[in-house]
Amino acid sequence: MKHPSTSSLSPFPNEETKALDTETLELLASWRHQDTTNDPELIRQAEQELAEFKKQMNENRLASGAPVVYP
Repeated sequence: MKHPSTSSLSPFPNEETKALDTETLELLASWRHQDTTNDPELIRQAEQELAEFKKQMNENRLASGAPVVYP
């Protein structure tokens, strides 16, 4: 796949960046589909991991004098 050079980057879409955006969105959608589950135990575990992550992020920020990210 050809990547745009930094000199050709523009905030305005063109055919090349539209193709890159489409490929990126398709990849993200495929990952979302792969991670989808209805298993209550997996959902509980993921929620617990997220809660622990938020807690640790807030503790780290408070220790450094920064405001918490997750109120």
